[in-house]
Formats: sequence, C-alpha cells, structure tokens
Amino acid sequence: MERILSSTVKKRQKNDFSKEIQVKHFNELSAREVFCLSRIRDDVFVAEQEITVPELDDQDLSAYHVFLLNEDQSNALAAARFFSEEGRFYIGRVAVQKTARHRGIASQLLVAIENYVLANSLTKELYLHAQASARDFYLASGYHDVGPVFMEAGIPHQMMAKSLA
Repeated sequence: MERILSSTVKKRQKNDFSKEIQVKHFNELSAREVFCLSRIRDDVFVAEQEITVPELDDQDLSAYHVFLLNEDQSNALAAARFFSEEGRFYIGRVAVQKTARHRGIASQLLVAIENYVLANSLTKELYLHAQASARDFYLASGYHDVGPVFMEAGIPHQMMAKSLA
C-alpha cells in the first residue's frame, strides 16, 4: 500500500483511508492533533473561503473530532467534528485540504462518524448545515433537505439530515 506524504496524498488502491481515519473526543486529542485540526480549518475556511467569523468555538470542547493526518502528522488532510446540541447530533466543520480532494476522503469521514454514533448508540439521526456548494455531495451521501436555505457566515446553507436506522 502506498503511503500518505507530507502535504499530498498519493493515489491508493481504491482510495481507502478508512483505517487511518481517527475519531476522538476533544479531551482525547493530543496538542499536535489540536494544532493539525486548527490548521486545516484555518486553511480551508479562513484562507480559502475567506470566512471571517471565529473558526474555533465552544462546540469544539464537547465535540468528537474525526480526522486523517498526513504521514509525518504535521497537518490534517481532512477533518470534521460532531456534537450533541439540544438533543440532536450535528456534523460540522467538514474540511479537506485542496491536495487531498476528489479521493473520497470526505465520504469516508461521514461513514466513520455514522459508524461511530451507531456503535456507541449515540443517535439514529444526524444533522448538518451544508454549504450550498456541498449540498449535492451530502445528497449523494444519503442526507436530505430540512427546511429552507439560510445564511451562515455570509454563505448560503441548507440544513440536512440522515436517518441511520
């Protein structure tokens, strides 16, 4: 099997990263992992998408973080988080480095989240706020629209949900 290099992903057989994707509660993260998660979110949401609202928030402290690190563990190639709020579990901050896109990693992050919440009996339904540009990706992943489009951080979003039962 080929290896993940520092800032790029070499093509893998079937692009299967599932064994390297980690799921950890914030309290389980190392300082290096927190740095890598902060870096990818800053790269994708602040630098690339020019979102000006604060990237880190209090949800990070109670969230489970799902991520794929590069080989030398100096950066996350992809990351997401999920957390409980008002009786619902939400997925958020799904980010994939430009060099790692179009390899199925985001789909594998979603599957890792779904498997984790089912295995731990956390919920049977997941929600997320999809950026309008990512809506088709989530539809293809089994999510459906809930309610009207709304603005969040200056970007149109769609609330979406998926039943895991």
